[in-house]
Amino acid sequence: MALEVIQQKKQVIESRARIREFVFGIQDGLISTVGLLAGVQGATESNIVVIITGLTAMFSGAISMAAGSYLSSGAQKEIFDKELREAEAMAEREPYMAAEGLLKALAEEGLSKEHSYRMVKVLSQQQNVFLRTFQEKVFGLGSAEINRPLQAALIMGVSFMFGAVIPIVPYTVLRGVSALYGSALLGGLTLFGVGAFKGYLAGKSLLLSGSEFFIVAVSAAGLGYLIGLVVQYFFPGVSVPAG
Repeated sequence: MALEVIQQKKQVIESRARIREFVFGIQDGLISTVGLLAGVQGATESNIVVIITGLTAMFSGAISMAAGSYLSSGAQKEIFDKELREAEAMAEREPYMAAEGLLKALAEEGLSKEHSYRMVKVLSQQQNVFLRTFQEKVFGLGSAEINRPLQAALIMGVSFMFGAVIPIVPYTVLRGVSALYGSALLGGLTLFGVGAFKGYLAGKSLLLSGSEFFIVAVSAAGLGYLIGLVVQYFFPGVSVPAG
């Protein structure tokens, strides 16, 4: 029973390892789409044009974000795997040096010298276990593989689409400025909700986590907007995109 609980906990940890892509995708899709829709809405009275523009940006943005996530995660995985192979080759080529390194790492974690020697001696009798422990303790290279490029790309793309479609929804039932306000309000509530969800997973205050996420995301969007205004002020002939 205890082993089942541990296995379940391991699966939960691995399933939450992609929270970065989930949060980043939703935040970027939502903020960029709200800005884009605001700009388009100011240039046309047609909700259909606004919706089509938003959907087009949603799909193209999701593809771009997914591709970027796949390439970056793939690069990280390749480098990570290379370091694992080199650490393993080093331990096989210089077993005494590897043992010394492991002894030092265990001592730094608070294990007595006597127990460290005893543990290293036992691990040395099982080459595979020794190598994995050496990789983790000496170089900080965990053997659990959580860098899955395809999974990261899928989560990033789907999260971006989810974040992007939310500010589009008000334009299907409202018109003009009301639709814009509804889009911004719904986007703000979503940002707060994502932050609260992050807080729930991290065991922190839902209110504080939601507020922090909302403030940081909106502040970043506002700063970008102000930079655009400054550029337009000093360079009147330059047109700065809304999103």
